[in-house]
Amino acid sequence: MFANDAVFHRRNKPIQDAIDGQNFKQALQLIEKRMKKGEDTRFLRAWKAHVLFRHADGAHHQRGIDETLALCKVDPPATDLETLDILYDTLQKMGGQADAMRSIWERASKAKPQDLDLQMKWFEYAFDGDDWKSAQKAAMTLQSNFPKDRKYYFWAIFLSYLVSVDDSSSETERKLFGTLAYRMASKAADSVPSDPKELLSPPRAIQNAEELLLLAKIFESQGRHSELVSILNSETVGISSRIIQNDWSFVGEKLSSLEKAQMWTEGLSYTKSLLAIPNTEDERKALQEHDDWAVWSLLVAAVRNINNQETLAETQKFIDGFIEYEPKSRNAQLARLDLIHFNFQSGSLKADELVAACQGYFYLNKNKLYCFGDLQTYLSALDKDSLSKFVEYTAKNQGETSGKKNDPFKGVAAINGLKFEYCFLLSADESNVTKSKVEEFASRCLQKYRDVERPERDAASSTIESQPSDDLLLLAAMSLIRFGETLASTNQEQVLNLIHIRAAAILERLLQDSPHNYQALLLLVRIYLRLGAGSLALKTFSKLSVKQIQFETVAHNLFTRLATIHPQSAPPIEGAEYKDFNPQSAFVQALNFYRTADITTVRHRSKGLDLGSYVNIEGTIDLQKRLKNSICRRLWALEVRRIQRLVGGDPMGHEDIARDTSPLVDQRVFDAFMNCEAPGKPTLEERVRLGPLPQEQWVKSTRMADELFGLLKNIILQKPITAQHELPTLEDLVGSNAASEMTGSEIEGAKVNLNLFRVAVFLGGSKSVSPEQVESSLTEVEEWLNEKSRELTVDDGQISGAISNTAIFLKSETPTAPSWKSFHDLFVVLESLKAVIFIATIVSRKGFKIAKASKDQVTRLGESARQVHQAIRVNVRTLKSRISEPGMLGSLIDLVGGGDGKGEVGAELRAELEKTMDTSAVEIFCGELMESWEEGLTGLFSVTL
Repeated sequence: MFANDAVFHRRNKPIQDAIDGQNFKQALQLIEKRMKKGEDTRFLRAWKAHVLFRHADGAHHQRGIDETLALCKVDPPATDLETLDILYDTLQKMGGQADAMRSIWERASKAKPQDLDLQMKWFEYAFDGDDWKSAQKAAMTLQSNFPKDRKYYFWAIFLSYLVSVDDSSSETERKLFGTLAYRMASKAADSVPSDPKELLSPPRAIQNAEELLLLAKIFESQGRHSELVSILNSETVGISSRIIQNDWSFVGEKLSSLEKAQMWTEGLSYTKSLLAIPNTEDERKALQEHDDWAVWSLLVAAVRNINNQETLAETQKFIDGFIEYEPKSRNAQLARLDLIHFNFQSGSLKADELVAACQGYFYLNKNKLYCFGDLQTYLSALDKDSLSKFVEYTAKNQGETSGKKNDPFKGVAAINGLKFEYCFLLSADESNVTKSKVEEFASRCLQKYRDVERPERDAASSTIESQPSDDLLLLAAMSLIRFGETLASTNQEQVLNLIHIRAAAILERLLQDSPHNYQALLLLVRIYLRLGAGSLALKTFSKLSVKQIQFETVAHNLFTRLATIHPQSAPPIEGAEYKDFNPQSAFVQALNFYRTADITTVRHRSKGLDLGSYVNIEGTIDLQKRLKNSICRRLWALEVRRIQRLVGGDPMGHEDIARDTSPLVDQRVFDAFMNCEAPGKPTLEERVRLGPLPQEQWVKSTRMADELFGLLKNIILQKPITAQHELPTLEDLVGSNAASEMTGSEIEGAKVNLNLFRVAVFLGGSKSVSPEQVESSLTEVEEWLNEKSRELTVDDGQISGAISNTAIFLKSETPTAPSWKSFHDLFVVLESLKAVIFIATIVSRKGFKIAKASKDQVTRLGESARQVHQAIRVNVRTLKSRISEPGMLGSLIDLVGGGDGKGEVGAELRAELEKTMDTSAVEIFCGELMESWEEGLTGLFSVTL
């Protein structure tokens, strides 16, 4: 009633200003002053309760809760929007008041059934807040009170469906609301006039494709697949109806429903009708759309499940006829191959017949890069001799020009042949792989790369497109990495480091010709990280131009453990953004994506309702939920805060994300990496990871460390400790499966940090930790510090054994450069050392009460921590000096070309490397690698306690 009253708003302003300034005492006085003057309205009472609830005083706070809940039950109920808004806001801040939040709007709506603004406000609050049950009630009220507006009826159907598929709904609720959605949607379909000439449909009848898609979703969720097929066959709302007009997306719905309903005979008949040989020009155009793998897939599935020889023979004849008409149809060829594979698996065909079919497919498609991926699954069913026979065939039947300068297909047949060889002769039979076999394979890849003609490089061209022949250098690098691990019997990690350097040089050579090759850039990012060249990894990653959703699916290839490999800023890159060389900025930008995405998806949801795009809205809701609970979002928030602890920088917040304990959603993908491994073998991507893939236990242990530093900061700033810190158990942080997602250093660090966390909780005044537990924890930390001191302390000019175990050896037996493990291990230690110093600083303050024995022990810990820190600096200084020793650049260049020590390769590969690599480019590459190592060590050296 006061919504447009300027005087009312002017009188409210001083109160709102006081609330915004956290001056709740003044706000209360101003409200009570108005109430004493006779303005004792429901609105002011609700506002007063809200201010009391936000008051720091416990009694006031509880009074605010009580008064708010009482106002929610008063009769007659509040119906003005200002009062309802304040009550809703207070209930929302209280938490756990979903029923009360729903009740105030429901009661108001019943009191004023024709107030559209009130009911829309209820719906909007509930819908925007993901409260589907409340939004469903609001929608049902809207469609009941305003029956002439048809959109409210479909909102009610849609919200009933959302409740039925919501994880938080009970089994009873899912069944109840699912049935309601099904009945309402069925009624909407039945209400469509049977006479197509009837122009005016009833308001609650389906009128467009979006509404039918909603019906399809509901029927699928209810498992009513055969009913959906009947509807899609109907003349009123089916695929051929005037509403749908043969929209291809509904053909897909029908194909899916036929398969889920296991209507195999109908499915086979329908797919054959879609793929029938055309007689007219219109039919020919339609066939291009119908030649879709979804159609062929159902055809093959139907034949497999009908499973009789007559149907199989008829279908094979049908496919042969289709291929005769459309010989270039990849889908038809795969369907024929799929049925042959099925016959082989069922024992009806011999291996030679499957081999012959695969050879036939290769012959027809050898000049297409998809050929290898298409055949990989079918070939994996064959024995070793059959595979050798097939690979031999591919080598002999690539065409006379394949891999030559005049090859119009740019060497694709040769590339496919090499991929089959890699997969089925090397990867599938790795126990018999020899060094000479691998080097001979890599040599052929290099030689064929030089033989294939590439487009002329035009200086004026803004983009140099990637070429199929790029795969040849990728295969060369991959084979050296992949089988270097297999062949290295001793010092495996050291040998791999040298191979990674050579592989990086090969990939840099590829990028000279194809600077935008995505697979090469991504693999190179991983290799540089493994080599401890963080600044080069950042520089390479910037060329991928990662945007938007790729922060969720791709960025993990750089960001995983980056905070403990290269937390400091790299030197600026000319023309690049700050995020391209500053990890902290990169993490913040990634987190900004999640915040922006959340705002954008809410807007899209509301807009989608107005447009009636219900299925798109569900997809948006699902995306929003996945991004909100994304493991990447949690990882990046924890890592950027770790970076700030290690190297400084303005605190950027993100505490709410870092401390979130809701279930995690993992959407990380790795399919951008080339994978030619035999089925069942680990991919190359898995072999070049920087330790195990972080998952739930990693998040728990890192969250605990983050909470530890937050608690210590509050204690040292003498802020009141209000939060109750739950002490996790060691099993929570590093349980039995911890090694599958955490490195040894991270597991060790989690144990140390848990002991420090116990001490911090005790120092914060909590009674949940006893003095005896504190003493035990301090003793364990002291033992850890003593162990680190022994591991890292060395004589002048030497490097400790702990550093040597992770270093890269470029010359003889001397540790020369840091690997990723060198940085990772030390940064993890440094983080715990910082926490020890924090605690020592707190305990050393005058007036801080703690047992004298413990206080003396903490003082010793602080001294030991500084000694370990100094030992780290000595090691770093020595390692840095070795990188800049005379002759080091020459050793690196020799290593890339073939090496003369541990990394030595055979004469054939050495000759091919010499022919393929550009001498000046290799020198630049080696120089940049050495600079990156020095930059990383400088950053490590600069970390202070």
